[in-house]
Amino acid sequence: MRNAHTLWELLASLTILCTIVAVAVPPITHARDRATVRAAASTLRATLSAARDAALTRGAIALAIVDATIPAITIVVNRDTVLRHSLDGDFRSRLSASRDTIRFGPTGRAFGASNSTLILRTGSVAETVTVSRIGRVR
Repeated sequence: MRNAHTLWELLASLTILCTIVAVAVPPITHARDRATVRAAASTLRATLSAARDAALTRGAIALAIVDATIPAITIVVNRDTVLRHSLDGDFRSRLSASRDTIRFGPTGRAFGASNSTLILRTGSVAETVTVSRIGRVR
């Protein structure tokens, strides 16, 4: 007598395995996208806070230039590039912004009549970062 599996046993075990994988993959993908967007939003908040701090420290206007095509954000103070963060490499996030430039004055307040909104998206997950008129980043 041989110790082998029949074709029907192999097909049944393969069907069970494929069903388990089909059920497990979507939540794992969503969790990965959520973690990616949170990390990108954290980097974006830190970069905008660094722009505000640079304006306060140097006593000059700091520009946070948002490039949604790359997506990246660049901090410029007195024509000097202070900091540049790309959100495309590790984060694989898409960026959309209500403004392409956010200005922080020497007092740390942002310029403009309304809040600036930046939205990060990866897959089906999105997170919003807002800069208020008084310069607060949330």
